[in-house]
Amino acid sequence: MVSSSVFISTIIVLLFSPLIFGEDLKKLYEVQVHKEFLASNTYLTFAHRLATRGVYHGFADFFFDSAIEERAHGKKLLDFYNVRNRELLFKDVKVDETAATMEDLTKMIQAAEYMERQVYDNLIEVRLAAHIEKDYPTVHFIESQMLEEQTTALKYMYDLVKRIERNSDNSTILLQMMDQDLRKKQVKKP
Repeated sequence: MVSSSVFISTIIVLLFSPLIFGEDLKKLYEVQVHKEFLASNTYLTFAHRLATRGVYHGFADFFFDSAIEERAHGKKLLDFYNVRNRELLFKDVKVDETAATMEDLTKMIQAAEYMERQVYDNLIEVRLAAHIEKDYPTVHFIESQMLEEQTTALKYMYDLVKRIERNSDNSTILLQMMDQDLRKKQVKKP
């Protein structure tokens, strides 16, 4: 009788082991969700500020699109959790005062590049923690669904920052040219 209950307990543990989630990984995952929604809120703040000024419409649209993309990333992370009946603790997703009052487009782009790097670095930590905990579905999800998109976004922001730094003497002209390029890309969308 004892051996059959041990057998049944073992089967239950094996069947539901994908639902077991270590606290370290859970905390990193919560941080990731927070970072995605924080980036979305920050980009909305930047987009709004640029749109109300009426100077950089291309960058305003770029930041609006980026906010939507970051929100979609956060939702994708939540959906992955929901399917596994895992719960997250949500904390305030509040744009800090510096970002909320930022008016300089160059600083906005630099702040966006910094946020993209933080999101990327935390994704790597989530992936590593999932691997250590042998949570291979999470490893696969992070690698296949999140990292490639994040790498592309980080590279794009990094390139923007480097382009501005290389042309710091003519940054206003460069930003206007980049804004025009972004406007053309917006027009080409179906």
